Amino acid sequence: MVAAGASYWRVGPFILMVAAIVVMALERLLPHARIWQRDQGDTRTDAWHFAGNLAVNQASAALYAVVHAKTGGALGLWPSNWPFVVQFVLGALILDLGLYAIHRASHMVPFLWRLHAIHHSSRRLYWLNGQRRHLLHELLEGTPGFLALGVLGAPPNVVACYMAALTLHLMLQHGNIDYRAGVLRYVFAVAELHRWHHQRLYADVQGNYGALLSIWDYLLGTALPKRGDAPLDVGMDDEPDMPPDYVGQLRWPFARAPGARLACDAHTDKCDWPLNGE
Repeated sequence: MVAAGASYWRVGPFILMVAAIVVMALERLLPHARIWQRDQGDTRTDAWHFAGNLAVNQASAALYAVVHAKTGGALGLWPSNWPFVVQFVLGALILDLGLYAIHRASHMVPFLWRLHAIHHSSRRLYWLNGQRRHLLHELLEGTPGFLALGVLGAPPNVVACYMAALTLHLMLQHGNIDYRAGVLRYVFAVAELHRWHHQRLYADVQGNYGALLSIWDYLLGTALPKRGDAPLDVGMDDEPDMPPDYVGQLRWPFARAPGARLACDAHTDKCDWPLNGE
């Protein structure tokens, strides 16, 4: 619809609302794990994260449009004469590679991990907690791709459509839905891959960093060699002091016990995070 000339703001938010309803219905009709259907005292926290991060990424897309209008497309290197769908694919590749890079760094840089560990704290996976992320981490993740597209002069609709596609994808990636993607898992970072990224021990989740696309993991050697269904016992045992409430989780990264160090092997990306900063 955007390629046909419709404004993203006329169609994007409505489609996302419809998608959320469809995903919720699929979770009830085709659950991957019935135990994940039960509220574990996390729904309110996840709802706050969802609302906050959705507001941040939609506001970021709107701000990008304002800056683009004022700068006239920066260097003007963007292939604006290409079909919009092709422009979208190019923009998605650039934005998604930026998300992959920050996600991978977040498992190796101590301060970034403190922000990102919030996403791993959920004891179940369902459509709402795809957005369980610290607001600052949400901003940092999008920064490389936004800057790259801004310098190149990509049109705002490319950015907005990717953000919408990613939001919908995160609902399915974390969705409690029993589906298989087949060979498409080598292109898209689908639920059957991402569940392995949510295991309870830090040492077990070093891989499958792709946001929308899984191709980066396969190209850059970070695809986890796991196949089949991941264990349902997800969470983060290595961060036992993670508060369960939204405000507490926003404060937590800045109140860590001193002396905690992330020990990583630079050649294998294998890491260990000591408990309680010891």
